[in-house]
Amino acid sequence: MKSHRPFLFSTFIVLIFFGFIETVLHLSGFQPAIPFKKYTLPAWMEELDPLVLAKYQGFVVEQDFVNEDVYAYQPDFRYGYLLKPNLGLTISNYSSAVFVDKLPAWTIASDSKGNRISAQNISENNNSSEVQTLHVLGDSTSFGWGVDFEDSYPQQLAKKLKHSPAFSGVVIKNYSTPGFTSYQGRLLLEDKVKIKKGDRVLVSFGSNDSYPSLKSDQSRFQARNSMAGKISWFLNHLLIIKGLRTLIHSLPDPRVIKTKNRRVSLEEYQENLDAIFQTILQNEGKPQFISICNGENYRKVAEQTAEALNIPFFNFPENFKPYLSKVHDIHPEKFVTYFEAYGKLIEKEPQLAFLFPDFCHPNAIGHRLMAEILSLEGETYN
Repeated sequence: MKSHRPFLFSTFIVLIFFGFIETVLHLSGFQPAIPFKKYTLPAWMEELDPLVLAKYQGFVVEQDFVNEDVYAYQPDFRYGYLLKPNLGLTISNYSSAVFVDKLPAWTIASDSKGNRISAQNISENNNSSEVQTLHVLGDSTSFGWGVDFEDSYPQQLAKKLKHSPAFSGVVIKNYSTPGFTSYQGRLLLEDKVKIKKGDRVLVSFGSNDSYPSLKSDQSRFQARNSMAGKISWFLNHLLIIKGLRTLIHSLPDPRVIKTKNRRVSLEEYQENLDAIFQTILQNEGKPQFISICNGENYRKVAEQTAEALNIPFFNFPENFKPYLSKVHDIHPEKFVTYFEAYGKLIEKEPQLAFLFPDFCHPNAIGHRLMAEILSLEGETYN
């Protein structure tokens, strides 16, 4: 027994030392970064499917910058990654390299639980027992990528509904996260969303579901939750190990291969949406589907699934068209901002009045139009 004491004592001291270093790294907010060519990417991005990460690497090389909003996230065992808590990050380089210095900066702020909040620290308390909750389950388009929290359509919608006689009070709970699929949305609904009778629930998934990948989101989740996967994830995410690893590891050139695999197959997508809708209905909530950037096949499946359950379906690229000729009159101050960024290109591509150059994410005008359309529907949906 005595012969083992020095070994046990040494082991104990080593564990204390590494535990101390790990604690210091956590408290300091240290986030490891992975070298890639002349760029650095946050280490959490290794949680992404290799094909998804390769596509992003290609984007970085093409645009010649790493958009700053990727530093707003941290790894999470259940979801892969989530928004960091207590965050305050202003993003000026995003969207397209052509307009990187012309588009307005936007801010991501979060509370202690990692929920996106207003950077202006605006808080409204509504003590009414009849207050309605507006839940939002979606991806970057519902998160409000590219716009400030106050300009996102859920916040704009809540603002409109509060002035409607049909609502005594509205509270927003937005669970949307950029890059999330219907699979992650289904997990969020199980874990965090508490729906009561009469609550509206806006659901918007599809664009990320259709993304090519080597493995599906479900298979990656199952592998992570195996015994070996749990041990591997824990060890790989010790900051001291992650930090040391990134010192000697750099990402190779991206290899984007053709594959029929998707993060969520059409069949799984239909199952996920059906499960999400059924859960909301069982809790006497009022679901609505928001299609913003869905490819044709995924949009059709979402529309069919919603129609089968008599759930309102919004296809916003189509819903925006009647507003094309009058956007500059509806929101003149915002229109000037984007007109100054795009110049005469906005005449060739009029959708730039309400969409960013990827023709997927709504800009501040797009979010306001969405809120107006949804608020009109809300008057007849309650």
